[in-house]
Amino acid sequence: MAVNLAIRCFTCAGFNHNHDFPQLVIALRGAAENYTDEGDGRIGPGQCIVFPAGCMHRCVPDANSCFLVVDLDELPPSLQALPHPIVSMPEPLQAYCHFVEKQFAHRLNDALEQGIGELFLHLLHASEFPPRVDPRIARVIEHFEDDLSANTSLPELASISTLSVSQFKKKFKEETGKTPGQYLQMLRMTKSQALLAYTDYSLAMIAEMVGYADTSSFSRRFSLYYGHAPRNSRKQPKAFKTLK
Repeated sequence: MAVNLAIRCFTCAGFNHNHDFPQLVIALRGAAENYTDEGDGRIGPGQCIVFPAGCMHRCVPDANSCFLVVDLDELPPSLQALPHPIVSMPEPLQAYCHFVEKQFAHRLNDALEQGIGELFLHLLHASEFPPRVDPRIARVIEHFEDDLSANTSLPELASISTLSVSQFKKKFKEETGKTPGQYLQMLRMTKSQALLAYTDYSLAMIAEMVGYADTSSFSRRFSLYYGHAPRNSRKQPKAFKTLK
């Protein structure tokens, strides 16, 4: 099976087309409304829309949104005959998609790009795709992803979902297996761990970026979540001998 990966960023331009090969569009940042022969819907981070070969589709992306577009010669069995073209992304595969984005930000040689594509295919075939999250709950998850530092109240989250507070709490747990607070904490911890490992941002800056007022409360929460202090997630620099 062949694959072609490309990062596509948009500035709110819609387009309508089809092609003779299947395609996946995976949201990395922002979101897009989609209208297809197979069904309509909005995708945001953590979601993917599947376009079978020949499927006419129209995409209307939000401004400054970014997607991983995957062209295939055939769909894996797990993505064939779907009841709806939008599916939720398994967490390991979504994390790899963000890795692809980072790598493609730099010029790569053909061999490296081929290797990245081959590993994507292995992960794709090994993955099971849960049904799409209820669009009302997906709007709340999109709200979380837009600004992890925001501390939105439960009534405000319920309003975003257009549900009552009690309905929202019940539906969110059914769809995600977590309470809204637990889900937001998962997003914050995942983001902070990545920032610790791959940037030189200060602990105070990272704490602020993921919604903690001070480093002590962030460090305490991080240690409880991962079982070790934030400093242990820092990539250790290579040791060099001092030249005399």
